[in-house]
Amino acid sequence: MSAGRPSALRSLYAYPWDVASRGAREFAAQAAQLGLSGATLALSCRAGRFVSPQHRGSRVVFPEDGVVYFEPDARGYGEIAPQAHSDPALRHVAEDLAADGALQLRAWTVLLHNRRLGALHPLHVARNAWGDAYAYNLCPSSPAVAEYALALCADIARLPLRGLVLETPNWLPYAHGHRDEFAQVRGNLWLDTLLGLCFCSHCRRMAGDADLDADALAARVRARVDGYLAAPVDAAPDQAAAWLLADLLELPQLSAYLKLRQQRVADLVAAIRARVPRDREVWVMPSVQRPTANAWIEGSQLAALARACDGVEVPFYEADAARVAADAFDTVQRVGDPARVRAVLRPGPPDLGDGAELGAAMDALKTAGIGDIAFYNYGLLRPDRLRALGAQLRAEAV
Repeated sequence: MSAGRPSALRSLYAYPWDVASRGAREFAAQAAQLGLSGATLALSCRAGRFVSPQHRGSRVVFPEDGVVYFEPDARGYGEIAPQAHSDPALRHVAEDLAADGALQLRAWTVLLHNRRLGALHPLHVARNAWGDAYAYNLCPSSPAVAEYALALCADIARLPLRGLVLETPNWLPYAHGHRDEFAQVRGNLWLDTLLGLCFCSHCRRMAGDADLDADALAARVRARVDGYLAAPVDAAPDQAAAWLLADLLELPQLSAYLKLRQQRVADLVAAIRARVPRDREVWVMPSVQRPTANAWIEGSQLAALARACDGVEVPFYEADAARVAADAFDTVQRVGDPARVRAVLRPGPPDLGDGAELGAAMDALKTAGIGDIAFYNYGLLRPDRLRALGAQLRAEAV
């Protein structure tokens, strides 16, 4: 390491309930002993069912849906405002970690994936080509939603932390949004992409301003999907991918609509970067898609997002190091600057099942030019997986 150059970041994603169950000081000491220099703490979070080997007191955690884990300043919000967690102790975990001082603290900020706020504000959620509301997804085309995202990030930036990592500043893909999903039709890339397109009033207005006929495009999407659902066929994955590619080439309105979505998301992230003080960094998770190049499905364009803020923090969630290497190579190529790419790895099931595979994945990231790595997720990992992570970090430091 050259003189004056900062050490590469090694951060651990964590939920407030897992940290609080052990206490901020114990958590920070454990993370530092493993060789980690930072914590990426969820301060705006969605609900779920979490099996937590690390939680002291519970094994299955059902957190409150769509709340924030700090004390929001109500004066900074407009039509849409966050709701704070009901437990005051969980609203102060960030301050407790910051006061400990052992770890660099970043705020993991889920923006638009919020069922609670969607139910309260149905005029501002994504709607598919049939008008069905996706209440768990606030639509980034809505001015009120954009105002909420800006205010939330500025509010969080008041806290004593290094910066923010933004999740879901975009549209959610169809297959990753609702916690209870039912179908007896097999999903595929083509079908999920068309079902995931938003045609709410805000998106239609955005399209109209760009001289795109959203009504005609929505009608075409309905016809294509209705025809498929009525037919006695089941597209194989390679067939569905080919259908989608053909649609993108044959329907210029579809391609233009997708690019318009990408611009909207990049503009929102740029506005957040401008609102947050410069002494707080802003990184964005561009996608939950595998591989990362499919981020466009959510309205994310990697290079545009990396330019709009300090960079992209990419979950390279893969089962083996070879796939991590290939995805990292492509991501850096698309962004154009490896310094604007950070990585997130899962050092436990379903990814990177042993220490050797984790080490190979970290080596692959280094080869791609990616220096900063975070690991997901403290509360979800068994003790042996945390020990393996610590062993790998110690080996890396030698």
